[in-house]
Amino acid sequence: MPTFSFLYSIPYIILFLLLFVNVIPICKTNTTSSFNYNYSILLQQLFVAVLLIIFFGFRGFLYTDWQSYYRLYVSSPTIFDDRNSISIFFERRMENGFLFYTILSKTISSNYFFYQFISFVIDFFILFYFFKRIIQKHIVFGFLFFFLFSGIGMSFNLFRNSKAIMLFLISLKYLEERKIVKYVALNLIGTLFHISSLLYLPLYLFLHRKIPRAIILSLFFTGNLLFLFQIEWVKPLLISISSLILGRLGILLSVYLSSGFYSSAYGITIGYIERFFTFIIICYFSKNLCKINKANLIYINVFYIYSFIFLYFSEIMIILERVAILFIFPYWILYPQIYSTLKNKKKQIFLMILLFYGVLKLGVGNRNVFSLYDNILLQHRTYHERILIIDQHEKYIFNQKM
Repeated sequence: MPTFSFLYSIPYIILFLLLFVNVIPICKTNTTSSFNYNYSILLQQLFVAVLLIIFFGFRGFLYTDWQSYYRLYVSSPTIFDDRNSISIFFERRMENGFLFYTILSKTISSNYFFYQFISFVIDFFILFYFFKRIIQKHIVFGFLFFFLFSGIGMSFNLFRNSKAIMLFLISLKYLEERKIVKYVALNLIGTLFHISSLLYLPLYLFLHRKIPRAIILSLFFTGNLLFLFQIEWVKPLLISISSLILGRLGILLSVYLSSGFYSSAYGITIGYIERFFTFIIICYFSKNLCKINKANLIYINVFYIYSFIFLYFSEIMIILERVAILFIFPYWILYPQIYSTLKNKKKQIFLMILLFYGVLKLGVGNRNVFSLYDNILLQHRTYHERILIIDQHEKYIFNQKM
């Protein structure tokens, strides 16, 4: 089979189109009765829930990180095994909370596909709670943007990161209410799944504050200059201090900096153009968004962080892939709210652009063989068949990214 093919992306595009079709009726407000309208919304939410759980929860061996998680799960003890086996398992270089979660899942079922299933179901219900709290009338819209903006990679590859992100989404309620103990507690629990949750802790100090637009625009302008002219400043700084850092962190830093893959810079891409215009759009609608919900100021500030990570750290790919995703969730809730403020003709334009961009993004982003979709409810490739595919194509795809 070819390494790259548009055919691999077809299942993702079909799911996007199904979500897209379900968004349109939900966004209409002229209905004969509130009962019929609410009943229609409930049915659509139920349909989308079943659709996503089948697509994500019952997937086969997709993308690449499943290899390490599969080996981890197979070697995991259960809570009924002897203490020595459990102690040895906790010696792995992973966060203890995630290891305990793995042991608990293995105790319920030894089937790896159960592990994938329950992981997504947990994320789904947290997302549903989050969307219901922030964009109650546009929950399906929220899931559409989740699917389009990093939801696939997060669900397929980032078992540990996803739980840390979900705990952060829950904690934002307490940031809004200025309840620091609950906010910190939830994100400290997040560090038990992935250490990146530490980045969320200092955000309590300023996410709720209105930052002068002049500062935001200045940072945006400067960041674009650094990005477009490929001016390196992070890598030289890290190289100069890497020799001073001891232990595993110092070793990892040296490896990432010396690797052409992990330290290569992004060029001007469709993603850059999309982020550029999204920044302009969110800046333009920021006042209206804050009128809709004062808490939107928090999500606007998070989006600025996301944008600036791409502009200021483009020379280090690993930062873009592992850190930026921690702050991508404003897409999921700000765009649905922006849509709600538009008049009918502008709404139609918005939907047409979203349809075109969604098909383009999914078509380009899921055209390599690792995205070849399988579902365990149907005939699917075995572990060994998938490993063979990875062995045959991994080196070629890696070289393409160099």
